[in-house]
Amino acid sequence: MSPDSFGALLAAYGGIIVLTVFLPFIASFILDGVVQVLRSNGLKFFLAALGLTGVFALAGYLLWQYGINNPPLPSSTLESMGTMAQMLLTFSTVLALAAFVSRTVKLLWKTRRAA
Repeated sequence: MSPDSFGALLAAYGGIIVLTVFLPFIASFILDGVVQVLRSNGLKFFLAALGLTGVFALAGYLLWQYGINNPPLPSSTLESMGTMAQMLLTFSTVLALAAFVSRTVKLLWKTRRAA
């Protein structure tokens, strides 16, 4: 394996990690922003989370595309990447939703205690 193809492979896996692990957690902050908007606390948090989600999605996609196309990877490698992405996305989405629920319950608990 040449150094160029190894670097491309690392970029592809890095893009998958960004898209399947980091992005669900960042996207869960969009839900927090929706909660803040519904509680009339402004759009600032929602828009910041939306922007950050877009930046991470674009960065992960560009890394992944660079990695799989420069040089082109064999189909067996692409299949293993797909399997890894499905597994990571399944677990990180569940954990991101659990984190969102935890933050929301904590926020509601603080609000009720203060009132």
